[in-house]
Amino acid sequence: MKRDWNEIQNYYNNNHTWRDIIKNFKISNETLMKAIKNNLLKTRTKSDANTISNIKKTRILSDETKQKISKSRIKYLKEHPDQVPYLLNHSSKGESFPEKYFESILSKTELKYKRYYQISIYQLDFAFINKKINLEIDGEQHYTDLKIIESNKNRNLFLENNGWKTIRIRWSDYQKLNREQKEKKISKLINIIENKIEDFTPFLNGKIDGKFYCGCGNTKSKRSKTCIKCRISK
Repeated sequence: MKRDWNEIQNYYNNNHTWRDIIKNFKISNETLMKAIKNNLLKTRTKSDANTISNIKKTRILSDETKQKISKSRIKYLKEHPDQVPYLLNHSSKGESFPEKYFESILSKTELKYKRYYQISIYQLDFAFINKKINLEIDGEQHYTDLKIIESNKNRNLFLENNGWKTIRIRWSDYQKLNREQKEKKISKLINIIENKIEDFTPFLNGKIDGKFYCGCGNTKSKRSKTCIKCRISK
């Protein structure tokens, strides 16, 4: 079978690989090797081949493709809630001691909440449904595990877009407080949930009124994951 090696060369030069040639022109690897040996096809250097490979790996997906992937992923997680990244990477695989601790405190109040409330693909630690407030008690994996950090970003954005506010308590920071400080923090937490005060700042991890806050409540720079205090304490 006669082949147009000029056409194949042009195809190869247009950022295609040997595998692409074999698949597109239905050429065997042996035939391709013979063509290279007889100077019918000029191959690129190893450095150029690595560059092309990296370009293919980092090819930017279109917005339409991203949306399709996102919808497909959400559909899958709704049908398989046990595969949500947070649950897969949660160290305790169940109710943790910090959650039990706050459960014992909240159960003594008149606040109405639901444990492990499911909203879309996300499960909330303590959901005050009527007030659309989500209380999360965070272990250190929420600040060190990149998969959980990314999952929390998506989760926070989803909840925010649906009118929810998220209060986060970093357990390691809470443990460092003395008894009086803990009582004050719990008192303020309850007052916030009861809408007696609206200052979420000490419990939020994100941007508020132009400032960025760490999970512990201290301000931090825009690009930093945590405040200086939390970084030093690690």
